[in-house]
Amino acid sequence: MTADAVVTCSMGLDMRNVERLGAKQPPHTFVDNFRIGLGVSTGSINAKSEYGWKRHLPFFDAAAKLVKKYRSAKADMQKQVEDMVEATREGEMGGENSIIRAMLEDKTGDGKHIRYGALYGHVVNLMIAGHETTAATLGFTMQLLAEHPEYEARALQEVREILQGRTEPTVDDVPKLQFVEQCFREALRLYSPVTSLTRDSAYDTLLGGHRVYQGQRIVVITRALHTNPEYWGGKFGDPLSFSPDRFTPDAVKERHPNAYHPWGFATRSCIGSQFALFEAKTFLASMLLHFRLEGIPGYKIVASTHAGGAAPSPKDLAFILYPRPGGPLWTDSGLMRRLPALGPESPKAQKASPGTIEGTNGRKETKDSPMMKVLYGSNAGSSQEFATQVVASAGKAGFQASLESLDAAVAAGSIVPDGRTVIVVTATYNGLPPDNAVAFKEWLLKQKEGALEGLQFAVFGVGNSQWHTYQQFPREVDASLHSCGAKRVCSLGACDVDSASFDSDFEDWLANLLQRIGGATATDVAAADDDAGKDEFVLEDGPLDKISVSADVKGGLAAINDAMKSVSKLLGETNPPPSRNLPLEVALPSRELCKKADARSVRHVTLKLPENHPGYQPGDHLEVLPPNDPALVKMVLEALQLREDAAVRWNLHKVEKKWRNVNLGKDARWWEKLPPVHLTAGLVLRYFPDLASPPGRKACAALAQLAKSPAKDELTLLGSDAEQHKLKVTSIQLSLAELIHKYRAELECQVGDILMIAKPLAPRRYSVSSNPESLQDKRFVTVTVGQVVYTTGTGRVHRGLASTQLGNMAVGEAIPGNVKTMQSNFHLPEDRSAPIIMVGPGTGLAPMMGFLQQREALLKKGIKVGHATLFFGCRARDEDYLYQEELQGHLQSGALSKLHVAFSRESGQKVYVQDKIWEEREAVWKLLQDPKCTVFICGDARAMAPDVKRAFQKVVESGGKSSSSAANMIATMVESGRYIEDVWA
Repeated sequence: MTADAVVTCSMGLDMRNVERLGAKQPPHTFVDNFRIGLGVSTGSINAKSEYGWKRHLPFFDAAAKLVKKYRSAKADMQKQVEDMVEATREGEMGGENSIIRAMLEDKTGDGKHIRYGALYGHVVNLMIAGHETTAATLGFTMQLLAEHPEYEARALQEVREILQGRTEPTVDDVPKLQFVEQCFREALRLYSPVTSLTRDSAYDTLLGGHRVYQGQRIVVITRALHTNPEYWGGKFGDPLSFSPDRFTPDAVKERHPNAYHPWGFATRSCIGSQFALFEAKTFLASMLLHFRLEGIPGYKIVASTHAGGAAPSPKDLAFILYPRPGGPLWTDSGLMRRLPALGPESPKAQKASPGTIEGTNGRKETKDSPMMKVLYGSNAGSSQEFATQVVASAGKAGFQASLESLDAAVAAGSIVPDGRTVIVVTATYNGLPPDNAVAFKEWLLKQKEGALEGLQFAVFGVGNSQWHTYQQFPREVDASLHSCGAKRVCSLGACDVDSASFDSDFEDWLANLLQRIGGATATDVAAADDDAGKDEFVLEDGPLDKISVSADVKGGLAAINDAMKSVSKLLGETNPPPSRNLPLEVALPSRELCKKADARSVRHVTLKLPENHPGYQPGDHLEVLPPNDPALVKMVLEALQLREDAAVRWNLHKVEKKWRNVNLGKDARWWEKLPPVHLTAGLVLRYFPDLASPPGRKACAALAQLAKSPAKDELTLLGSDAEQHKLKVTSIQLSLAELIHKYRAELECQVGDILMIAKPLAPRRYSVSSNPESLQDKRFVTVTVGQVVYTTGTGRVHRGLASTQLGNMAVGEAIPGNVKTMQSNFHLPEDRSAPIIMVGPGTGLAPMMGFLQQREALLKKGIKVGHATLFFGCRARDEDYLYQEELQGHLQSGALSKLHVAFSRESGQKVYVQDKIWEEREAVWKLLQDPKCTVFICGDARAMAPDVKRAFQKVVESGGKSSSSAANMIATMVESGRYIEDVWA
């Protein structure tokens, strides 16, 4: 790499040694010829090393053969240099900055050209100077970083902070890599490629008390100079130890200027030192991002010239190489991502050698199994859960299946038309792709017709039929892949989260898919994860005196983070991965916003973000993981005959289900090192399994395997007969907890069985209703929560998991959650003077309250804000007129310009926000004509959102536009981000 870099940058010739090595080809002939010449000159290549015992044979004349070999190599090098010079003169190689061109055309200060006879020596010197010394020092640096993971972690952190998500440094990034440079300079100190420096004394003098005469040669041993305790010990400890902090700017200033001379000194010092530093930092930055190095156990650095190079290098240096967790080559399986060949041949379709590899959760898959990439787009987690099931089933059916998000697949180049099968499981949000599928959509739109020929695919969409954009993005993906030439192996599948057959629709589609592409039977699919995750949650039966068992959210999340920190420290990473959820603590008592709470209850809830949280802005969401109803938890505890405080060991290294309350952004090898976490049975059952939702047929069938007759027969029927399942489970909303409790006497199961069978709890999202600068503490965040309570067909009173819990929590209690920013950029325009129209009936008012607080804060700072009109809707002013006093205050301050309230129950005629928009059509049309005007819609997706859009279109038509022109105007506003919806089903 260093040889290629030097010659390419200075002369414009790319010897492609890296590509040659990648293609298992010999290096460029210049490299071999140079090594022969250097080896013969230094004696490392001699008659014994080249010819062995043959050198003793009569008439063999080993010495003559060696001289001939040397002269041949030198002649080849001369010919190569001549060719390079001629190519430069003809303009075929190099550019205006080529050093060869400079030597041919430039003159010295006294007007002389370089003699042609000297060109060969100069060019060869430049081609060899520095590349082996830099390469050797990089070898020492990598070994020292492998031995000191704490410094590797600091270097990696610096690279990540500077590159900001990019995988290769730019020319502007490299000078900023201060700590990476310190690591390289420290390795250069300990193992200088230049072992000695010689100078002749210019005059008689004293040196260290010894008389030195004019012309006497002085040899400076760099190892002795660079390990002198007077300059390199002290606060840094042993001078022979590796400590990059010796090269902080302050430390360098404090040290004698002649204590460090790896490049030589004075007029004969190395002119390529800055190039070497730039080159080394570039290489190290890329290496750190892509790989994690692990040294060979027991290896000790020995500087040696055994390889025949110009500089000492680490003898027998070798590493165990892993893809950097979260880096460009990382995959969920822990195996390094396959890369195309770097040689001149075009990459061929992947054809693995026979053997087995480690599959998901320890399953063995043959390397020559057909490859399947399962890609998901998911916000709430349902699509990711389904995608995980596809991987498990495909593995059982004989596929080499792997899992990643759609965006990760694009970044890694995983969607390759080489015969592989790609399965896409994705949701949609207001017709837009999920947050981890945005880059995928951009990539897909750029693909040309026929570009994906050779790829097989199938798409499954997850959505809610109450949304007018139901299945929009999955349909786009399916159609686009097909139009680009990919072969559809199974028709587009879909499931409706608002339907009782949500799970079974997916299971039927998966069975059909695997039968079409791999001959799997429905039994194979059902059995795909029979044992998956069985030992993930285990009742702790050992002594508990030395075990910390977490019983609440704060303790549980702290235990998970401590486990992550321990592995990060073990692997030399500076910081553990961020958890998806943080403890959100109730800061103030919740406040009832409805005047008649017995009819309808809406609570204003104030939570506090943890220390060092980056914060939020109005328009963001608060995502929380809701707990199960205590009554449901009690049912399951009774069925399992467990106390609430019973200790459960969560074996994190056996995570199979991709629980949504932890961040799984690490490879398999990282997870294998995680220690177990101990939680109470009550905490586990509150926050992991979804006990309130009706169990699917698959869950019923799984419970049947754990039951005795007659329960076994009844549960088997529910698992196999769709009509019976609908009649006895979904139609009456029989919860999983109720089903378990009903058959508790005949069930033989443990807590791990329940968690294996149950769906994980899905997080809920709420629009924040505050502006951090307007609250007494910037870490405070408020949400507006409508309490959901109704009676199911079983007679059970169902309380909304998140809404009810949030509204009834006591100050100091915590719930898992975090801030999420919407993909659609639901924030005030950057131009604060732009007019806005807000439509937020009911709890859809929440983000508008945050906007109004933000605008009021801007006014207090003297910043001018544009016109703001709000359309709010509720039943009656004496019932559920939310934030009435606050809205009046915003009108008085000027943060809100106009307020229009629609009361749907105050008169015989129901009035909704869309009616008010039409009623105020002249003022609305005037605002819409401003090219900077932005419309914000928040609330119900099923009826309100489409009705409001139709109302705005009618307003545009009333302004003189045709129906088609009005529709186009609204569509243009949507595309340009000036008509933004934050709606839910």
